Formats: sequence, C-alpha cells, structure tokens
Amino acid sequence: MDNYKTLLEKKEYDLLLSLTEGDLSPAGLSYRASAYLAKGDAKQALNILNAHRDELFKVSPLKTMRSIFELRFILKEFEEAYDDLEYFENLPYVSQEVEEYLHALPKMIRTEERNSHLSEKFTEEEIIEKLSEKSDDYEIISTLNMIGPLKVKDYIPSLVALVGSQKSSIVRTYALMYLISARYDKEITFIKNGQFFKLIPSSTIPPFTGKAFEDFRVKLDEEINDPSVSNIAKKLLNDYIFELFPEEVPLETEGALYFVAFSALAHEYLSSDFDLVKECEEKGVRLEEAKALIEKVKEVRKAESTLHY
Repeated sequence: MDNYKTLLEKKEYDLLLSLTEGDLSPAGLSYRASAYLAKGDAKQALNILNAHRDELFKVSPLKTMRSIFELRFILKEFEEAYDDLEYFENLPYVSQEVEEYLHALPKMIRTEERNSHLSEKFTEEEIIEKLSEKSDDYEIISTLNMIGPLKVKDYIPSLVALVGSQKSSIVRTYALMYLISARYDKEITFIKNGQFFKLIPSSTIPPFTGKAFEDFRVKLDEEINDPSVSNIAKKLLNDYIFELFPEEVPLETEGALYFVAFSALAHEYLSSDFDLVKECEEKGVRLEEAKALIEKVKEVRKAESTLHY
C-alpha cells in the first residue's frame, strides 16, 4: 500500500494502474480509482468503486460514500446520486459519523445540482473576474460555492492570488481550503492571525476531517447528556478550528482539556449550570489550563473577521 501511495504522490498513474490490475484488496481498488481520477477518467474511477461498493463500505464506510458522491457530482449524475443515497440509507447502522453524513447528503446533492446549472451561465473568464481581488467578499464566496471544490482546478491561479491577497481572512481561508481540495502541490505562504505559514496544500490536512476530529465530536455527543449543549459545543468547536486554520488544534493529544473547555463554553452560551472545578477533577484536567483555553476561545471569537462588501 505504501508503494501505491508513493506512486500516486509522484503522479506515476500508468504504473500505478499496471500494478493494481487484478488487486481486489480495498487499498488496491481505492488507489486504482484514484489513479483513474487523476488521469481525468472519473467515470472509470466510479465504475471501480460501484463494482466493489459493498466490500469497500465494510472496510471504510465514510470514505467510500464520500468518494462515490464526489464522483457523481463531478460527472453531474444527480439522479444516480439520489439512488445511491437511498441505497446507503437502507444499510444497517454503522456509526454516528455515517449517520451525520447521510443526513447532510440531500442538501449536498441539491446544492451541487443547483451549482452545476449556475456555473453553466458564466464563462470561465467571467468566473475568473468574479474571483479577482476587486470583487467584494460575498461575491467571491458565492462564486467559490457556485464552482464547488470538485471543479476548482480550472481556477487555481485565481485561488493562489486570493490566498496572498489583502482580502479578509475568511476569503483567504476558503481559497486555501479549495487549493487543498484541488491538491495543489506547490508551496505557498499564508498569513493569518499574525502568523506566517509555509505549506503545500496537497499535503495539508483540511479542517473538520480526520479521526481525532471525528472521535472528539462523537465524545461530545456521548458524554454530554443534553443534545442542545452538545450541538452548541460542536458549533463553537467548528468556528474555533476555522478561525485558527491552518494552525492545528490538538484534539488528539489534549482531548480531555478541549472537552472540558467546550462543554463549559456551550453551557455558558445557553446560560445553564456547569461545575468547571468538578468537571476538571473528573477528567484529570488542570483547572488553570481549562480557564486559559476558555479565555483563548473567547478571544478568538471576538477577533473573528467578517466579510466585506
């Protein structure tokens, strides 16, 4: 599998296809589909995933669903996407993450279908004009949403220009996230919150992804008895991650600390009682560290940038 990954990263797509021929392991099928997609053959990539959908779903349900729907969107196969949704909805329960993704899919499919029709109304030159620095923030964000992360490779120069522009950090962060989705493989400099980041988008982990993030969200749901509190905690967490990105939030190594802090913030947001001292003792968290993180989150929220006309 490491060899497959290396070949994909080196863009040795034909060699990768040769080596994965006849390899019906989940890794072989996944990398074979990725190679076809990288070569611009989304249909063949989808055929591979669909032919082995059940086996792949058992091994990696969330990744399998995301890959299939992304390919449906690329191919503008929206009716087929609704059929896929019905299929996955009828499968036995797997996890909360899978359920949340299934819940979000109807809106996601409708949005991609609408954006597909909208993008046909503008020429490539008109879209590039809308993504220029002279456009206001709302128009840029709307245009990015219209294009969608799956079709953004045609506009990489515009995104690189936006990342290095004087636009709001919201616009620049969205542009960076779209470069990540486009797997842009050249180093860029990104300035945010007074910090300088030198990074390669294709090697950068996007926000709201990864096992640590997903496990933490599950922990919030499982250990906070009130759904209203857990939902607010997740919303505050998402906002905080976005505001700091590309700085990493250490959920994996400091999960207990972040659990206490965002639980406290959610209760405070809803004006409900919360015993911070008791919670720190139960979770093995130092009270002063929890208080410091709570204040840091509040400061970040106060400093949140806004969109400009």
